[in-house]
Amino acid sequence: MYAPSSFRVKDEAELGAMIARLRFATLVVNGPDGPVAAHLPMIAEAGRADVLLGHVARANPIVKLLRVGPAALACFVGPDAYVTPAWYASKREHGKVVPTWNYVAVQARGTIEPVDDAAGLRAIVAALTEAMEAGRPEPWAVEDAPPDYLAGMLKAIFGFRLRVTALVGSAKLSQNRPEADREGVVAGLAASARETDRVVAALMQDKRR
Repeated sequence: MYAPSSFRVKDEAELGAMIARLRFATLVVNGPDGPVAAHLPMIAEAGRADVLLGHVARANPIVKLLRVGPAALACFVGPDAYVTPAWYASKREHGKVVPTWNYVAVQARGTIEPVDDAAGLRAIVAALTEAMEAGRPEPWAVEDAPPDYLAGMLKAIFGFRLRVTALVGSAKLSQNRPEADREGVVAGLAASARETDRVVAALMQDKRR
């Protein structure tokens, strides 16, 4: 990932929090015909910031590649927002401005460890479920499904751990612009009808605190 120093997130705890917040990744591995990608939820294993958990449908073509334990890249991206130069105070001062895009992203590189036994798959599904259901008034749990039905569903998925060897994050939130420009961007995004624009505005305000 290209992450200039002004945008790069170096704190491991913050990177872990970004992954926990984003939760949905694009997993990429190399195949004989080039890169192959799958889109899926991934979370950190309990007590292991250097291990990410996930699973895909067994029918997914990427499973054939995951079985051999390849090197892989998991990309967590979002939220993001287009930034128009019209919001910059600098535009009115000298006009030397161009459009850009604000976003947050984390990339995790590592090696795939296949998990294909029933107990291991159930543990991954349970961990993902607990993470996604957390905070709901009546959280659903794996135990809520009939055992025979759950057993059949587990047979339809392939699980894995991504043992992380490198973690890089970027939070591009107009840190490289003058304060007046940043204020203009926050105001513009906050007034947008697009929800993700407003989320980016809130992130920008958090970065300024």
